[in-house]
Amino acid sequence: MKVFDKVIKGVKEFPTLPTVFQALSDVLANPNSTASDAAEVISSDQASAAKILKCANSPIYGFSGRIDNITKAIFYIGFQEVKNLILAIAIIDIFKKSKLEVDFNPVDLWKHSIAVGVITRLIGEASGIKNVESYFVTGILHDIGKLLFIRTIDEEYYKAMLYAYENQVSIREAEAEMLGITHTVAGELIAEKWKLPKQIKDAIRYHYSGTVNGKVEHLAASVHVANLCARFLQLGNPGDAIIQEPNEEVWNVLNLPHDTFTTNYKRILGSFDQTVHTFLLS
Repeated sequence: MKVFDKVIKGVKEFPTLPTVFQALSDVLANPNSTASDAAEVISSDQASAAKILKCANSPIYGFSGRIDNITKAIFYIGFQEVKNLILAIAIIDIFKKSKLEVDFNPVDLWKHSIAVGVITRLIGEASGIKNVESYFVTGILHDIGKLLFIRTIDEEYYKAMLYAYENQVSIREAEAEMLGITHTVAGELIAEKWKLPKQIKDAIRYHYSGTVNGKVEHLAASVHVANLCARFLQLGNPGDAIIQEPNEEVWNVLNLPHDTFTTNYKRILGSFDQTVHTFLLS
């Protein structure tokens, strides 16, 4: 079977989102639902509930120590953000046991994705976006296509990674050359299977440029810059050693304060360390 066909087969066979996520979606779709209704659904999955509380108290949100139950988490960080955290937890759990050759640990790819999530949210806040509820989870999901490759074509993908390092090209270029499909396209296919919002799906597909059909979209643009920043800070391993120049058009549209990253450096590292511990080590 050809590599491309294996990937498409992998998408079709890919797990659906867990029951708790679907149940929570139903609750949030009902205008008469309360925070207690959502909390009851989340609390039915004790492992997810514990991770929600840890994450809600992380430096990402700035409520350290103030959130001690799920209802409070919903009150402080919002219905949609809690739902997004459930999504991130579910996806990481799906891939947690994935393995590749000893030279590359998929956990390091998750660390990179978590760093991008943390920084994407920070960029959204720094550029004045009022509703940044989808920014953290989108950053985490931006490389979901790479995890699909590790799950479905591990041997071929390891060779693509070697090609990227040996030829000093981006992993995306190596994928196109060696596999005939990039992780951005594969990620979009997963997003479509899961019926994720278009804004998130577009950011997964176009985070390398930050533009969607030639137009700068803020979420995709934020992931674009966050991806480069995470690489520069060497937080996790994205699968290659390339740090590209940011898209100048994207940089101009975001119009970030010049000291955004220097001022928030400790916050980025603190949020990254705590989120890695919550999602990957607990």
